[in-house]
Amino acid sequence: MSTVSHEAAPGWAILRRAFWVLLCGLLPLVTLYYALGPVAFGDRQAADFHFNYYYAAEAIRAGADLYPTDGFVVRGPDDLIIDYVYPPLVAIATVPWTLLPVGVAESIFQFLLIGAFVGTLAVLGVRDWRCYGLAFLWPPVTDAVTTGNVTILLGLAAALTWRFRDRALVAGASVGISIATKIFLWPLTIWLAASRRAAAALWSSAIGVAALLLSWAVVGFDGFTEYPDLVRRLSDRMDERGYTLYALGLDVGLSPVVARALWLALAVAILVATVVLGRRGDDRRAFVLAITAAIAFAPIVWLHYFALLLVIVAVVQPRLGPMWFIGLPLQVFVTTGVYNGSTLQTAAMLAAAAVTVALALSRPRAEGVPLTVSSPVAARP
Repeated sequence: MSTVSHEAAPGWAILRRAFWVLLCGLLPLVTLYYALGPVAFGDRQAADFHFNYYYAAEAIRAGADLYPTDGFVVRGPDDLIIDYVYPPLVAIATVPWTLLPVGVAESIFQFLLIGAFVGTLAVLGVRDWRCYGLAFLWPPVTDAVTTGNVTILLGLAAALTWRFRDRALVAGASVGISIATKIFLWPLTIWLAASRRAAAALWSSAIGVAALLLSWAVVGFDGFTEYPDLVRRLSDRMDERGYTLYALGLDVGLSPVVARALWLALAVAILVATVVLGRRGDDRRAFVLAITAAIAFAPIVWLHYFALLLVIVAVVQPRLGPMWFIGLPLQVFVTTGVYNGSTLQTAAMLAAAAVTVALALSRPRAEGVPLTVSSPVAARP
């Protein structure tokens, strides 16, 4: 019996290796091909970069209005809203890209996003190649690449904030620049303050405000006073199409008032829990909830927003484990792309997010402490 088992072992090893190569090597390459290929061959556009960032950057070069002055203009495929609704920093950073033809620029930008995502996992101490392959099978990640959205860059900023959380200037700059890019990761400032990193929280606020004002100054404060109303109008038009508790509530028949109340109550509860755990010194769980709060507070949540869940997974489980496989069932349920689809699809994405966060919060502290870079001057008391 022992001889048979000994002889069979090499065969099982080969099958096991082939399984991992197929699942974590070949399948991710296929998904990336479908994200990159149509754009590279001119059959499709990376919608956010092509119709949003690039057009806004061209408007800056031409001295035209950066923001819409009357409602929204719908261009591009699938009835996408492509009016520029970010703070000016993204458009300003895209100006050099307009020296390239838009088709070339968007393809290069997609490859840049793939590199940034790999860098995000590396910064968080992920070393197993299989984790990288599984990450690229998560629909939110491939959607972020397909659309050419900056969500992946925000994920890198969150990863740098965690990695350098005890270096006030680095952590503060990571959060501050992300806020100036897209006012989304602001709960990380709350997390820094709650975890007694007051200097980092102040740096994040100061750098965020300074970057916002400077970038708006570059465009002559075009749309500065009207920006809150612009965001409100966008929310009024699109909040039913996002992956949010509000949209799900409407799908199951709740009134808009009740659905919005449940959405806000959940978001506030998550933020309060972030502060409580931060004050208790539970950095990891508080950070997980801060990322969750960023998603929960967003009035419009597109599919690619959930790519930030991989930051949570990498923080609490930097080695291969069950959390890396949560995104695989979404390949079956979440097929509509950026917008939500059926009630089941919206519920499936929210359930996957909830399971990810619940597992992250349940991980023992000793198993979920990734690399950190402390201040060379003095340790935080």
